[in-house]
Amino acid sequence: MLQKFKVQNYRNFRDEFVWDLSNVKNYEFHENLVPGGILKNAIVYGENASGKSNLGYAMMDLLLHLTDTSHNVLKQRRHYVNLDGNDRLVRFEYVFSFDSNILTYYYEKEEPEKVLREKITINHREVLSADQGCEAKVSLKGTEQLNLELWDGSISLAKYVARNTVPDKSDADSRTFLQFVQFVERMLWFSSAEGSCYAGYCNRMGSIGKNLVEMDAVEELQEFLHDFGIDVKLTVGEDEEDKNLYCIHKNKAVLFQDVWSSGTRALAFLFLWYLQMKEMSFVFIDEFDAFYHYELAEAVVRKLVSLGAQIIFTSHNTDLISNELLRPDCYFELKDNQISSFADRTVKALRQAHNIQKMYKAGAFDEK
Repeated sequence: MLQKFKVQNYRNFRDEFVWDLSNVKNYEFHENLVPGGILKNAIVYGENASGKSNLGYAMMDLLLHLTDTSHNVLKQRRHYVNLDGNDRLVRFEYVFSFDSNILTYYYEKEEPEKVLREKITINHREVLSADQGCEAKVSLKGTEQLNLELWDGSISLAKYVARNTVPDKSDADSRTFLQFVQFVERMLWFSSAEGSCYAGYCNRMGSIGKNLVEMDAVEELQEFLHDFGIDVKLTVGEDEEDKNLYCIHKNKAVLFQDVWSSGTRALAFLFLWYLQMKEMSFVFIDEFDAFYHYELAEAVVRKLVSLGAQIIFTSHNTDLISNELLRPDCYFELKDNQISSFADRTVKALRQAHNIQKMYKAGAFDEK
């Protein structure tokens, strides 16, 4: 799981921004949300332009140079480097926990897809390092025959090692490195608010409806929508070559995408990812409830937190703030380029019975 994230000089994050997902409290409820002492689920709040979307882009930045998955939405964002100073280096650090082993990945960039320096440590021992124009080093079992002279810096060293070696799984460090690579390859960012955009893990592209037809998931989608109070009758085209998804309306079959509401489209898009989330490691859903009624938003969160993936939501919906849904150390406020949980924003001892939504609206979680 992702345990800690740091970024500096990226977009609006001029100064070092740190999010420690292992900063959890000793609440005796919803303990399933903090397996191994790391937050599995969190909801991030913040005013407009506070940086919630940029936080998601930043956390997914390593996809740009470590994976071959879709990440156009990350590349197309302008002003990669913070505009407030003369520093041209953007610095990232990710700390992961795999089977009690800690892997830290640090790198520096000036532009999205070009890594200038990178380093990986496992349990504080350096196992990989590279600096453009300087010697590259790798000390993982199974990589002894790797010809580092062929590495030209056009891709990151970590990706070069992952693509050209078979690390020894019997070695703890090599096994942890493989877990890191697999974790990154199964990360996903998506947003319905931006027109069904996504970046990262994906084995499906194109039309939502056609994908669900090809996955033979039409009846499952119908049940999924029914669970959220949307009763529709769905079917597929009568022609075997017709892979479109249809809705039966007054005994007429019409293309579902021609009649669905923005909220239903967002749910269908979510369902497409939901079918694949059992294979995912980390999911960042930006403004996930942009088209949802507040009760629907709560139902969606309940549905997703039951999955095994580490899932982060951003939202403006304060009706989600409840100890019945999550817990105070799972709710975060992003303000002035800093992030802190509700539990850390008050000196009051919070209990499960507290109405934390009411407290939030009353300003009880203003910074200490």
